[in-house]
Amino acid sequence: MDTEIAAARSRNLTWFRIFVILLAAFLVMIACISISVGYSVHRYWENALVEENTRSLTQKAQMFSGRVNAARQRPIGELTSEFGQEAGARATVIDVNGKVVADSEIAVASLEGDGRHPEFVAALRGEIGVDKRKRSAFGIPILFVAVPVAGGAVRLAYPLSDLSIASSQSRTTLLYSSLIAVIAALATSALGSAAIVRRVRRIQ
Repeated sequence: MDTEIAAARSRNLTWFRIFVILLAAFLVMIACISISVGYSVHRYWENALVEENTRSLTQKAQMFSGRVNAARQRPIGELTSEFGQEAGARATVIDVNGKVVADSEIAVASLEGDGRHPEFVAALRGEIGVDKRKRSAFGIPILFVAVPVAGGAVRLAYPLSDLSIASSQSRTTLLYSSLIAVIAALATSALGSAAIVRRVRRIQ
């Protein structure tokens, strides 16, 4: 009886050791795949969303530029506020010296250094300027697109909240997938360990 108990304990210990080894191997594999896939998917969706929003915002900024050039008789502040509402974005206008002359959302007096941002610097050179940086209290990235106009440049700013939503959804999906993979790894490790122990017993 003592011999049978000892043998059973030995089999259980062997099974547990094999189970731990198999499970550890599966978990390492799952972690590597999750990190790789998660990073790749995040980068893909981020690039796709940024490119799509950049194209759309560039078209709107060019429309804004055309309207500013064509409506010199209208107050620039009124025109900027109107276009910002139409475009669903924050609109800003600077002169050739980089001084902000109008903004659809923020008081001009508090925007003294805005003309030095990269997108405006590029626009004052006659190019389309694009930049993405975090400026909100919640860390949401903001996309900025500026284009030249006669006597300065105009800019539209749009929060990339869709990017944060997509990132959150992809992380949630990856988490659920990883949990399913861990459960499958537990079951496979248990069955594999039992099969290996049985085969070893037959050989012995």
